[in-house]
Amino acid sequence: MDKLYQKELLALANIPRTAKKIDNATHIAEVNNPVCGDKVIASITLHNNLITQAHITARGCALCEAGAGLWLESCVGHSLDELENTGKSLLAWLQHDSQICPLDRAAPLTPVRDIKNRHKCVILAFQTSTAFTPI
Repeated sequence: MDKLYQKELLALANIPRTAKKIDNATHIAEVNNPVCGDKVIASITLHNNLITQAHITARGCALCEAGAGLWLESCVGHSLDELENTGKSLLAWLQHDSQICPLDRAAPLTPVRDIKNRHKCVILAFQTSTAFTPI
């Protein structure tokens, strides 16, 4: 467990907790992991098909919160399709289907690769890419 919950992973988990809310969000999404109770609510400002602002709230384990931190760090400036593809690439890396880590800051999640039942916790925030609805 010490290998899993190291300082870098906990720093990622802290990102959503300290993120500023956005006032002019255009879209919102909520996704849940019913198996473990993790819940993510994300809001974005979408302009010309690109995310210009984002906020995320994660309620769950440190892995869910770390995934939300990765999402928040990587979504601005990208389209929802790009965000979805990043989530798919992250899952492929976690499942050992790819040796290429799609996000530099995902390296602290390396120990999770061998814990298959925790992969959904990590990628839950990225699943918002297909769940956004206009506000």
